Amino acid sequence: MLTILIFILNHLEPLMFQSRETNPHFQPRVQRYPPPHDSDGPNVLGSQVPQRFQPSPPSESPLPVVPLLPHPKQPSSHLPISSPGSGQGSGSGSRPGPGPAPVPVSIPPRGPQHSHPPHTTHQGTPFSRYPSPPLLVPPPRKTKHLTWLIAICCALFWIIVILGGLILLIVYLAYRPHYPKFDITSASLNAAYLDLGYLLNGDITLLANFTNPNKKVSVEFRYMVINLYFEGTLIAARYVEPLSVSPRAYKLRDVHMVSSQIPFSRIRVAHLNEQMRTGRVMFEAKSYLRTTSTIGGFFRYSYWLYGHCKFAMSSPPSGTLVGKNCVTKR
Repeated sequence: MLTILIFILNHLEPLMFQSRETNPHFQPRVQRYPPPHDSDGPNVLGSQVPQRFQPSPPSESPLPVVPLLPHPKQPSSHLPISSPGSGQGSGSGSRPGPGPAPVPVSIPPRGPQHSHPPHTTHQGTPFSRYPSPPLLVPPPRKTKHLTWLIAICCALFWIIVILGGLILLIVYLAYRPHYPKFDITSASLNAAYLDLGYLLNGDITLLANFTNPNKKVSVEFRYMVINLYFEGTLIAARYVEPLSVSPRAYKLRDVHMVSSQIPFSRIRVAHLNEQMRTGRVMFEAKSYLRTTSTIGGFFRYSYWLYGHCKFAMSSPPSGTLVGKNCVTKR
């Protein structure tokens, strides 16, 4: 049985090889190209296909002939060896193939007129088959008149600011202006007593000193108000007439402060009695000054000054100034 099976396979194998060679599905495909361009009439196929996709016409040089390669599963003992001119194999022990001669396959070279080299970068590396579109640069737009006007106004503004700053710097370095000072030179406590045990009545006279420390700047005090306090409670207020102080000078003004029926709490009443017994009564004087300085006789500027003085008086009725501490700020 095995012998019969081997005999049948040996006789069927040439037939299978012959059917494989004669079957058109196993033959290599030949690339077909459109007919060459006719000079007498337009090429309809070439006009419809872009140039970069059109195949190159065949060259006049002879085409190389490529023999048909056997199937990779075919054993070498049954491979037919044939030449382009004859259909019989040349070699001892080989079995001639009953099929036709292999069909030569020609690969036409690409013509130089239809070849498109790939686009390359500045380093020579191909990155695209198609050229990149050109960059669209918008046309320059004209500047509007309003823009020019705003720019000129800003430039003039900054020029004025810079020139003004330079002028102020020169004036400051030339005159060296300083703020005037408020001070209390002397004071007298004429009377201080309590009605009904909690209503304060007092009489205090202050000698206020207004000093101008500048060498080339004159100062004018246009508005002056002095308030008198005892432990944060306002007990008297007085308005002072305006005055003018020349450079490196001072002026004194008597300020009469009178307190009448000022209610005190029990704690403040106890503190006032204790201070009058020890002979050191503490008061506070706060001044509000509207001042105008004149530089060089033509440049004037106004500002507010705030004076704060803490002073101690001896016991009435002949109380005098015992100590003080005065500060003037803007």
